[in-house]
Amino acid sequence: MADQASRLREQMSQWIQAQQLHRDAPPEGDEAHAGVLSAPVFAVMSGKGGVGKSNLCVNLALAFAEDEMRVLVIDADTGFADVEILFDSTPLLTLCDVVAGASMEEALLATRPHVDLLAGGSGRCFDGIGEDGWARLLRAIARVSARYAWVLVDCAPGVHALAERMLKFGATPICVVTPEPTAITDGYALLKWMHVKNLGAEPWLVVNRAKSKAEADDTASRLVDAAERFLKMRVVYAGWIRDDPAVVKSVMARRPLLQLSPGSPAASNYRQLARWIRACGQTFGGDAGAKGAAR
Repeated sequence: MADQASRLREQMSQWIQAQQLHRDAPPEGDEAHAGVLSAPVFAVMSGKGGVGKSNLCVNLALAFAEDEMRVLVIDADTGFADVEILFDSTPLLTLCDVVAGASMEEALLATRPHVDLLAGGSGRCFDGIGEDGWARLLRAIARVSARYAWVLVDCAPGVHALAERMLKFGATPICVVTPEPTAITDGYALLKWMHVKNLGAEPWLVVNRAKSKAEADDTASRLVDAAERFLKMRVVYAGWIRDDPAVVKSVMARRPLLQLSPGSPAASNYRQLARWIRACGQTFGGDAGAKGAAR
């Protein structure tokens, strides 16, 4: 645990350095007009669907909120509305509306105390976005990021333009896998995509739905070792979430796990991951994860 916490602190230090470079670097491309992020942004990604990205975003946000830290969750898996379903919320405006020119501030939905949501919307189309639309979205995220301690972006599974732009913009990728062989294979494909694209980010790895710590550690070791051996890429094993039937019950009830079953094993894992990330922000004098700690 101490070793993983040390790695998380190192990753946060690199995030702060990257943000400073972003401030000092000359403008380039559509990201040049988007401004500078004022809070750590995590792009929660996976090689395939169904591995638990949305549950991770929602419950990690609530774990931060328990400590009165403000969190913005962005559902970038547009068209499927998983996050708003988990929050049992009905948004009037979505990420697609913001891309089209709607006010980001008007689109934000207060789902829980200290947790706001930019919804993805059900059945909304996110194809064919021009450079103006991308710049508008990134600029809006940068502008409101000053209000929050953390920004969590639930990306669509696989590789796509939004994830690429978020990583170029300074987001840290959190790659979610399960011990299933297809999830591991597709997770490695996602890491290879980041390497080929030369996005420069050191991914964090979270193993979800593991039956034991040993199974999670073995899964993580296979991916970390493969990335280092074949891609010369360092992947940080950030933690694991236990396979917990309470998660399924929470989805059926449309209530986040940390609210429906706050004492469940998976809820404990989510809180542990949140504590590690928060410790990173405190280590560096509050530059990361300290702003907007309470409403």
